[in-house]
Amino acid sequence: MTSARAAVFIHGLIGPFSEPAALQALHPRPTSAPDLNGYGTLKGGGAGGFDDISTESQVAALHDHVAAVSSREPVHLIAHSVGAVYAFTFAARYPERVASIITVEGNFSLADAFWSGALAAMPADRAESVIRASLSSADAWLTDCGIELTPVLVERAGEALAYQPWSTVWSSARAIVDTTGTSDYDEMLQHVFQRIPVHLLTGEHSAAGWAVPDWAFAAAASSTVLPGVGHMMMLEQPELFGAAVAGILN
Repeated sequence: MTSARAAVFIHGLIGPFSEPAALQALHPRPTSAPDLNGYGTLKGGGAGGFDDISTESQVAALHDHVAAVSSREPVHLIAHSVGAVYAFTFAARYPERVASIITVEGNFSLADAFWSGALAAMPADRAESVIRASLSSADAWLTDCGIELTPVLVERAGEALAYQPWSTVWSSARAIVDTTGTSDYDEMLQHVFQRIPVHLLTGEHSAAGWAVPDWAFAAAASSTVLPGVGHMMMLEQPELFGAAVAGILN
């Protein structure tokens, strides 16, 4: 293992990507899980407020973070769901800064970004109502994700739902649709796969719903299916998820 090469975890639409047990599995490799604009410590949405949440601004935030954690060596990007859109865009622009990408059920097209597409099409008042409802109940959210309720998971889910306001989710969804809805996005992805090792990671319970193109399966450096988990695998089984990531990077 090249311990000098850091691993950067890029979160998706809802919740952080920083379960301690998952990150610990990569020790002694340096790890980090930055808050993107509008999330966690950056709930204000960056310098321009919530209007500043776009693929461009998130890639810029990611660039700043990568420069801070690794000034010279390329880093490994582990990106969940819509976070993969930012990871791939970053890799296309700064290939010399990326050692590899692990896409954890990341968006390949609008077929993957179906919830983002639905939210992006809504007017602000309707989107606010729908998103606030989704963020209001950890029990309901876990149930919708097909995850069995336990006190620990309910607590973790509550933290994930509080990680971002409704407006961040809506703005992020619109940004994702603007990016993945173009023909240029697929071309960009193929170019990244040609230049950088890309690993596919999915959960057994959600694999069937991940719309991975045939070319991506053929070009991927590896493809892993984690047993007994779904799209929120890092929340369900953080140790299992972390071990899988560590195994891929090793």
